[in-house]
Amino acid sequence: MKSEGRKLYRDVLRTLKGVDPDTAAGVRQAARDQFNDNADETDLERLRTLIVDGRHSLDEMKQYMVTAIIR
Repeated sequence: MKSEGRKLYRDVLRTLKGVDPDTAAGVRQAARDQFNDNADETDLERLRTLIVDGRHSLDEMKQYMVTAIIR
C-alpha cells in the first residue's frame, strides 16, 4: 500500500511539470502535507480510501489543466 502512495505522489510531481511555479509549489506542499499527515496510518481500508481520493483529485487536476490550456 505504501508503494501505491509513493507512486501517487510521484504522479502528482510529474503532472506539475510545466505548471507555473507558485501553483506547483502550493500543490506540491499540499500533497506533501497529506502524505505526512497519513504516514502512520495502518488501517488498510482508510489507506485505500486515501489512495482513491488522491487519484480522483489528481485526475480532476489534470482535467482542469487541459481545460485551462484549451481556453
